Amino acid sequence: MTPEGIRRIIKALALVSFSVGAFGSALVLPYALTTNITLIAVSGIYFAAGAVMITGGLGVYAILIKDEK
Repeated sequence: MTPEGIRRIIKALALVSFSVGAFGSALVLPYALTTNITLIAVSGIYFAAGAVMITGGLGVYAILIKDEK
């Protein structure tokens, strides 16, 4: 596999990571707005995990795009 092929795969995975993180954060939002403290705590953990995935995906994608030019 060529280095360009590996870069394409990593860029695709970065976009998938961003998408999954955004979808997961949006999915747990209704649970964060309940009055049950257990659901609020668990949804906060998943919301933070989604934020990490969004940040990681955007960061990797930005670095790879910057290196292309």
